[in-house]
Amino acid sequence: MVMRVKSQREVRLFAVAVSLVVLVSSMLLRMLILPPDLAAETLLPDSFVAVMVSAPIAYFVGQRMLEAHELAAKLEHAVSHDLLTGVCTRARFHERAGELGGASSVVIVADIDHFKGFNDQYGHHAGDLALRQFAAILAENCRADDIVARFGGEEFVVLLRDTTISDGLVAAERLGRRIRQQPVFVDQQALGLTASFGVAVLPPGGNAEAAIQQADRALYHAKHEGRDRAYVYDPSRDAGPLPMSDAAE
Repeated sequence: MVMRVKSQREVRLFAVAVSLVVLVSSMLLRMLILPPDLAAETLLPDSFVAVMVSAPIAYFVGQRMLEAHELAAKLEHAVSHDLLTGVCTRARFHERAGELGGASSVVIVADIDHFKGFNDQYGHHAGDLALRQFAAILAENCRADDIVARFGGEEFVVLLRDTTISDGLVAAERLGRRIRQQPVFVDQQALGLTASFGVAVLPPGGNAEAAIQQADRALYHAKHEGRDRAYVYDPSRDAGPLPMSDAAE
């Protein structure tokens, strides 16, 4: 069993508990070792010394345990969340997707339009600001139990739990409007962004990676048709490998 201290309140409780254990142990040892009259005579001063010595030591140990817990929590967060945007990593996305229940879900693959050109023209600092804002818009316009992840570069994947494909398309179009409505401000200059979206069904017990591939094909079609739009995966149109084309950038 591993003892964890997760707050300052628990640090204080830990210090009190340790001090009480030391106090009771000291009293029991005194009764066993010393004659009764001497034990009674030294009870108060010895108890005072035991508490005065044990309490600060226990508090110090509790503080170190709290710091260790906070460091572990930060490391765990860093492993499962993208450092730049704060959304989930690809690995964490698949972990959470594997925990889904029996309801049908929707996968949305989102990609910032012309991001390479944006980076080249305005610099990497502006690109980082755009990525952070883009991720924030995705997260803020999804429910708490949905999953938003950065898969690399300017590509993000959103998983909407317990959602139909028609509602998924509505959600993707809503995200597109939010992106258009919120420019990125760099040195007081408002820079507009748009994004393209591919939408696919993740059936109960389905393979998340297969759904992502389908949404990616729908995304390719959205970019090929002019970008700044959302399309649902259509097997009659989107099945097969993605062609190599500048339209997919």
